[in-house]
Amino acid sequence: MNLAARLCLALFASSTAAQPAPPDYGFNFITIGDVGNAAYDGPDVRGFVTGRGSVDYEYRIARTEVTKAQFIEFLNGVLDAGIPLNLGASPLYMGGTYRFSTGRWEVLPGGEMLPVAGVAWRDAAVFMNWLHNGKVNTIEALSSGAYDVSTWGDSPPYSDQTTHSPGAKYWIPSLDEWMKAAHYDPDKNGSGEGGWWLFNNSSDTQPVPGLPGVGETSAGLQIADIDAFGIPLESYPETQTPWGLLDTSGGGSEWTESWYRLNGPDDQELRLWQGNSAGTTSWDPSDSIIQNEDLIWKFGSDRPNFPFGETTFRVASSVPSPGVGAVGMTCGVFILTRRRRLSSGRV
Repeated sequence: MNLAARLCLALFASSTAAQPAPPDYGFNFITIGDVGNAAYDGPDVRGFVTGRGSVDYEYRIARTEVTKAQFIEFLNGVLDAGIPLNLGASPLYMGGTYRFSTGRWEVLPGGEMLPVAGVAWRDAAVFMNWLHNGKVNTIEALSSGAYDVSTWGDSPPYSDQTTHSPGAKYWIPSLDEWMKAAHYDPDKNGSGEGGWWLFNNSSDTQPVPGLPGVGETSAGLQIADIDAFGIPLESYPETQTPWGLLDTSGGGSEWTESWYRLNGPDDQELRLWQGNSAGTTSWDPSDSIIQNEDLIWKFGSDRPNFPFGETTFRVASSVPSPGVGAVGMTCGVFILTRRRRLSSGRV
């Protein structure tokens, strides 16, 4: 067997372990590339994000936040798994309700694309387990896969695992993954010349709050929060991150996987979230800058078991490794080239 054939045989054998793309489940995943991008080194008023945002692998992230319809499907799956009803886990504001007459959560007419709010970090983690296990509605499928719920403690410092489990198909984005997807532009300074935007609308100028068709974001909109959360996701299609993500400004504030380690590396009390929520509620009342200013260094944090009223989440996912088809094509080209070289007397 010649060298080319032996190489292709080895490649073919290794390709059997290649993982197919996890199901899209309607999240419209966007692949974030530019592996090993430069970390953020711009203004950092709170001294926390400098040196963050570099990611040395490809990953996928949902185009927008989890919708009311997607989250209510999950809540009904939790009920089907035999877990007692918890009205505290309800998607706040309008668009969904629990019907005692049917014993089911229900999406109200027109509520399918509304943002979810009031989601605890741990609820988002169980959602990822549910996706990882193919939306199987059992306690086992909800308890592990992306995050092992047996690691969760009742009081700080929390014993929750810091990052998702190896092999997780879906997970809560890390701070670095979220920063990169929301603020990093691989062509900011020219083709192939990456850089960071201060705001998550591909700009160094803050998005203008206003109703859809008038403004650029629902964050900072001077109406009641309940009305602001009644604005559907994807209502500001022109306000995008460099990768094409929507609603990183507005909707809900989004959980990340990372800890806010204010008091050192062992501090596991608060999980970070990024992006300003719809409406006028400020998660940083001591800050004189208006609420809708989604600067890269602005963030919030809370306990992982606390359903803060404005928090939601976005789904990150793995990128499939090359499969047999790609290996076969590579081998075919390699062998054909080898034969041509041999026939011409070249090696």
